[in-house]
Amino acid sequence: MMALIDVVSRLVGDVGRFVDLFLNDLILGAGDPISALLVVVGQILLGGAMAAFGYAVVGALLQEIGVTLPSLGGRGPTE
Repeated sequence: MMALIDVVSRLVGDVGRFVDLFLNDLILGAGDPISALLVVVGQILLGGAMAAFGYAVVGALLQEIGVTLPSLGGRGPTE
């Protein structure tokens, strides 16, 4: 249990260091605009996938209490 607490506290404490390394070494340090573009596109794709999955999870939870969200798939409800 202590190992888990140590890992979490170190991870939270190093967030600023991670951001600094990410910006200075990966994006700005590479000197390559393609690297920055690839990172941004990857983050957009990841964010979109997380948003779609989150929408599905929230829709499933709300459907359990009787609230129906519109379908993103286009098939609609089956009757």
